[in-house]
Amino acid sequence: MDIELGTETAELEIAGVDVECLIRDMDDVETAVLELALYPQFNAYFREAFDLINAATSFWLEDGSYALCAESATGALFRLRDVINEQASATEAGSLPNVIRHLPGFNHQATDSQLVAAYTLVLGTQALEVLANWLFELELATYDIDADLIEQLRNDSPRQYLALIEKERYRRSGVEIKAREQFAVFMGEANQTLLMANIYQQLEHIDVSKNGFNTSSLMHQILDEAFSAKATKRGQEAGKGNLDPSSKIQTETMDRRSKIMAAAETIIVGRKIEKRSLSDAELTNLLFSQTIHGTKKTIREHLTALGLRPLK
Repeated sequence: MDIELGTETAELEIAGVDVECLIRDMDDVETAVLELALYPQFNAYFREAFDLINAATSFWLEDGSYALCAESATGALFRLRDVINEQASATEAGSLPNVIRHLPGFNHQATDSQLVAAYTLVLGTQALEVLANWLFELELATYDIDADLIEQLRNDSPRQYLALIEKERYRRSGVEIKAREQFAVFMGEANQTLLMANIYQQLEHIDVSKNGFNTSSLMHQILDEAFSAKATKRGQEAGKGNLDPSSKIQTETMDRRSKIMAAAETIIVGRKIEKRSLSDAELTNLLFSQTIHGTKKTIREHLTALGLRPLK
């Protein structure tokens, strides 16, 4: 089959913004994401995604402007992301540029580092898409109640508008779990390919005129060392590294705490709106019934740390 090498990304929409070019339209996407009601709770996640996207895009800068084929190449990779993922998964770690170059009809003049960075951009965009669209759809769902009333609340009573969104978030907790998991997977893969793009860029600046130089051998050596370093880091996170506030387990603990806080506040606000009482035990049981917050003991510990026990 032949690939149409236009710049469009085939009906990609992020937070209500139509994305035709992964490079050109990201500023508009970022503006839209910043306006999401729940953005402050996910600021760190979005910042990580946009930083990665900017880093990947920078590989296509040449003398202050983007390479002529940047838009069409990244668009083609986005449309063929599933094919690339399938073929790359079945080959060696350093073979991604060759996988891309051998796509039918793909004949862009780009460096290996640019091609890998372009795929990093695709993965980062997918991560951004699942997280932003989940939050965007929560807001859209509230408009089903009464669009005019909700729009008035959004403009005049942001707190009440936010409370309605949190209530919808609580009702769709399963969707949140899926969105968070997909975001984490895409970002994990994107960070790995960004590392690979940086390695290829280093190789492209090495003097290959020396006798006995073997690009393939050096590439495998660098990749092995890089991924061994990542494996060592993961091992540290599973041991003493967990004492570091930035370690994986500590990060997951804080992430769980933020989920419990959001869910608890949604329940509390909902009861206030309904003018019904809520006890400590009932709040714990309601959170436990959602099945995503851990044991009742864990939930109580987090509620205590958050200042939500005892209820006032």
